[in-house]
Order: sequence, then structure tokens, then C-alpha cells
Amino acid sequence: MIKSIPVLIEKFKTGRVTLRANPTLLDDSIARLSTAAQEPAKKFLDLMMSNEADLEKVYLGCVTIMDNLPDEVIEDLEAYKQEVAKIFGLLMPSSA
Repeated sequence: MIKSIPVLIEKFKTGRVTLRANPTLLDDSIARLSTAAQEPAKKFLDLMMSNEADLEKVYLGCVTIMDNLPDEVIEDLEAYKQEVAKIFGLLMPSSA
């Protein structure tokens, strides 16, 4: 993952534009999740698609979604998280 905060913010904003232009982009990823993980994944997507400009509020919204989820659901959401990170360009390029 990218660690530079200014780069993260810019990539996040660019990723939001991408998702808004292609609102079904993550549908396949969400469909592959367990039933229990689909609801929080859709909430994350709704948050990313929202017009909320305050990134601290977006972060807090993510934390709220994750609160009290069973470990199995959190593990299932990891693949979804990686897919979102790839779309947002948040993964560091491989050095291999």
C-alpha cells in the first residue's frame, strides 16, 4: 500500500471518479463475497460513491462499518479490500 498521505488522498479522489463513472465496477467482487460480507461491502461502496468531501468522515464511516463484524466477515472482506485498492491505485508496484 502507498504510505504517502498526499499520494493516498489523490489516488482516493481519482478512484472515486473511476467508481462514479463505472458504478458496477465492483459488483463481481461483491458477488464473490459471503452473504454476511456483502452487506458491509455494499456500505463501503456507498461510502466511496457518496459526495462526502471530508476524508476524515469517510475514514470514520469505514471504521463504523467494520465495528463489531465477526472475524470471518473481516477476513472475507480482505479480498474485496485488495480489489478496491487495485482500482484506486493504492498498491505499490511489484519490484519483481
